[in-house]
Amino acid sequence: MAGGGFTGHDVHIDVPLSQVAIAYNPRGFIADQIAPMVGVNKQSDGYYIWDIADAYRVEDSKRAPGAEANVIERSVSSGTYFAKNYAFKDRIPYEDIKNVDAGAIFLERQARAEFIKSKLYLDWERRVALMVTSGSNCGSYDSVDSGWTDKRQNYSDPLGCINTAILNVEGLTGVRPNSILFGRYAWHLFRQHQEVKDCIFGTAGAASGGRVVTLENVKTLFEVERALVGGAYYNSADEGQAASLARIWNDQVLVYYAPMAASKTEPSFMYSFRWDAVPGMNMTAEVFDLPRNKAEEVQLGYYQDEKITAKTLGFLIVGVGSSQ
Repeated sequence: MAGGGFTGHDVHIDVPLSQVAIAYNPRGFIADQIAPMVGVNKQSDGYYIWDIADAYRVEDSKRAPGAEANVIERSVSSGTYFAKNYAFKDRIPYEDIKNVDAGAIFLERQARAEFIKSKLYLDWERRVALMVTSGSNCGSYDSVDSGWTDKRQNYSDPLGCINTAILNVEGLTGVRPNSILFGRYAWHLFRQHQEVKDCIFGTAGAASGGRVVTLENVKTLFEVERALVGGAYYNSADEGQAASLARIWNDQVLVYYAPMAASKTEPSFMYSFRWDAVPGMNMTAEVFDLPRNKAEEVQLGYYQDEKITAKTLGFLIVGVGSSQ
């Protein structure tokens, strides 16, 4: 029974703890709304990329009486994914287990599981951010002519920049973007901008203040389903050094299309391919007993690959915090 409740097994999947871990959603992370998660049956496989030209070509649909329907063709290429394994574990010494109040060991394991899940989400968030804030991974990208740091109307033009991005994606793909992602600093500048406030609230009472721009305003203003602010930070310092916090999302704005519900047949700027065939590797909690180390370990992990699946469905605006 060493290690707080094991019954002769070196490792087991803790069902109650897994339920807690799966239900726990760390705050501030948005990667799954940029790259919706699609379940896959194999760790490595291909996915279809449909040709836009075929999708939008007007074909002759007239059928003569008694004749067969006209045959149309659809060109398709493919991409591939490989769901890599990501996992962390945290160790609980026997001394801590024996010193907790009776029945509190589950809460101790729960705290470790939630911490691990937060760390896994942080890693996922930064992987996605590094991909989508690179202009080469988007259909188009551009820097602003004048930084949004100048809040005077008709000088810098955040509304024009975003509308240009929306029209660009729609013109290239025939699909209107449904999502706008602001980096934290970009959002700060956007919601303080005079032009934005005047467009939403009008100019009456401008001098009195109190005109607070919200994400709901953004959804209405640009006719999109999703408006996000990337607010997560990470520690850029090496282990053992003092913390040096940096924004994962900064002064960029990403305009993109991703379905509100993931589907293998629905186009998306990005997808996350999640493979859950290996027991214990879909954010479930495994508990290991380590008698030699006089400790037990709580481990969570998953298999996943994030892919840009339709780069033309994304437009990146960079440098909105510049002082031009």
